[in-house]
Amino acid sequence: MGEPIHVLHVDDDPDFVALAATFLEREDERFAVETATNVAAGLDRLAETSVDCIVSDYDMPARNGIEFLETVREEHPKLPFVLFTGRGSEDIASRAISAGVTEYLQKGRGTDQYTVLANRITNGVRAFRAETAVDRSEERYHNLVDTAPIPIIVFGRDRELVYSNDAAVDFFRAEDPAALEGRTVTDFLHPGDRELALTRFERLIEEAEPLPGTEFRLVTVDGDVKRATVATAPGYYRGRKVAQAMAYR
Repeated sequence: MGEPIHVLHVDDDPDFVALAATFLEREDERFAVETATNVAAGLDRLAETSVDCIVSDYDMPARNGIEFLETVREEHPKLPFVLFTGRGSEDIASRAISAGVTEYLQKGRGTDQYTVLANRITNGVRAFRAETAVDRSEERYHNLVDTAPIPIIVFGRDRELVYSNDAAVDFFRAEDPAALEGRTVTDFLHPGDRELALTRFERLIEEAEPLPGTEFRLVTVDGDVKRATVATAPGYYRGRKVAQAMAYR
């Protein structure tokens, strides 16, 4: 069956929102649809229960769908939000996109509209969960690496540093991580070791396999030279391939 998908559908037409919930749950057995008939009630539901996707009408009393979206985005900047409205226009679509809508879909006739809506919900939730998984993985990575006792620096495919832990900041005698930003692989190396290091870097990126430790002469921010064994391994950082370098003496 797969992981359940909890949908909150807000529409001021109680008959329509009940009918839509029925058809959505028929379209995909993973769907569990909760409904509300105004924005205030929708916000209460959102505060009380876990929601994977919001579907909202635009034209509702008190507050419209875009105002609802703007309020949701204050606390849930990435939660899938589908504006499912019978009142479509370029102006509404433009405002919805500016407010951070995930999907904009105009209501139609017949039951096919619920199939389309179900697909939009599923796609939005799939992307949201994948992004959330990456965020959690990176959080675990930082929790582990930030406190590691050995210097660890991470480079993008363009050879530019994208991350350094506290031990690396101390090792290279930088004031803070920002002092190392913008530096490339060669900036950390003695000129006599740069060719070998770049060869290993390109091999690591191409083959995506860890490389054993090799001794290099590393250059600190103040120009001092330190000898250290550097081991490298491939990894992912913020969704892109990177090279991780760990130095130990």
